Amino acid sequence: MDPKTRKIIDLFEEISRIPRCSKKEEQISRWLCHWAEQRGYSVTADATGNLVIQVPATAGREKAPVVILQGHMDMVCEKRDDSKHNFATDPIQFVTNGQWLSARDTTLGADNGIAIAMALALVDDPQVSHPPLELLFTVDEETGLTGVKEMDASLLSGRRLINLDSEDEGVFVVGCAGGRDTILRRILETDPLSDNDTLVDIAASGMKGGHSGIDIDKHRANANKVIARLLAAGMQVAPFRLVDVEGGTGRNVIPRASRAVVAIAKGKVHELLEGLQAMADSLKRAYSSTDPDLTIHLEIKEPSPKTAACICPTDTSRLVHLLLALPSGPIQMEWAFPSMVQTSVNLAMVEVDNNELVVTTSQRSSIPFELDMACFTVEAVGRLAGASVQSGKGYPPWPMDRESVLLERCTALYKELFGQDPIIQTMHAGLECGVIGNLCPGMDMISIGPTLENPHSPSERLHLPSVEKVWQLMVALMQSFKDEIG
Repeated sequence: MDPKTRKIIDLFEEISRIPRCSKKEEQISRWLCHWAEQRGYSVTADATGNLVIQVPATAGREKAPVVILQGHMDMVCEKRDDSKHNFATDPIQFVTNGQWLSARDTTLGADNGIAIAMALALVDDPQVSHPPLELLFTVDEETGLTGVKEMDASLLSGRRLINLDSEDEGVFVVGCAGGRDTILRRILETDPLSDNDTLVDIAASGMKGGHSGIDIDKHRANANKVIARLLAAGMQVAPFRLVDVEGGTGRNVIPRASRAVVAIAKGKVHELLEGLQAMADSLKRAYSSTDPDLTIHLEIKEPSPKTAACICPTDTSRLVHLLLALPSGPIQMEWAFPSMVQTSVNLAMVEVDNNELVVTTSQRSSIPFELDMACFTVEAVGRLAGASVQSGKGYPPWPMDRESVLLERCTALYKELFGQDPIIQTMHAGLECGVIGNLCPGMDMISIGPTLENPHSPSERLHLPSVEKVWQLMVALMQSFKDEIG
């Protein structure tokens, strides 16, 4: 590993010892404040918890324009089903495999801990000459850009921002989708279990999941859709009543596992299991390329005090048909870039809690009108099933600025460093740049980052050689402002 990369990864590992799940960034925030105070840098925080560290320019660079380096403090905390990891107390355990860095049975948290590590490493390197810097580290990005939406814009004086939350080295992101979540709720009518009922546990797991923006175009299995398809197949062969259903862990995560429990008359159990197994085999064949580890487990269980009641037949049918009817996956592609997703929906979370069904979906689009339409579709399906619907305010898209001076500068430097042009594109995932641009008019922005695969899942991994290339670009970019005044 290159010495510079080693230093960055060492710093990233130190950061990864600190708990930082979304909405629980207090410890990483204190650590960053301590880091700044040790070096004599001013730190300012707003009421939401977003931090800005003011780093003076290298001697002789004081009149250069202020540059903002930006990332988020929180991470998606996902782990494999059999993992005992406790995100509140346990450090992330790094695993190196050739040129890739991953974590043992959990998300790695390079989204976006590597941004923090690279920004701090740049400031600490005495060989790097830089203009005045503002290090902006936001909170609660992963639950809908919640932190940056409440950011106090007066924290920032700079108008050139480098977001370090992109996940393909050599790709400059200059725009992103907007997003909005919708929650459907419906009270369910229940019936008591009878002495003639048997419970069947239906568990679907082993799917790859991933980021609901970046990975939505890969057509991976959505576990909530898989469980809905299984339940629909079961309804075709034997009448049953749902006892429970639960799947998904986050609004921006493609569900990797989902589970349902059904009650059925003892004499119909064999027919149900045959129908479920036939559909399970079909699903495994259908997703053999995208989700080769998809597993469907069927188990007969005896009723217990916790399963004294089940959902009535009418509401069981409505619930299953609701999950079948809700859209999930790419809805529309970009007309100018047919390989890129314009609009999508993620059937993110499903649960029955105290006889209430709660379904959370996440819509994304680079076109505000299409985002509205995706939300209206989800809301309409929910209302047809008798559910109440509530869509959040969401966050805006970041439209591409074709006149960006920062983009022109970065493109020229990249070609000079590596002998080839970077790829310039927009991203279907949400980036904080859209919100920052609304709060700070005139902000010139670009998003870059090292190559990261399968974020938001335990398969997340970071390409180590790409860290060095992004580092070289950052250093060259800092030095390029040397003679620029204003």
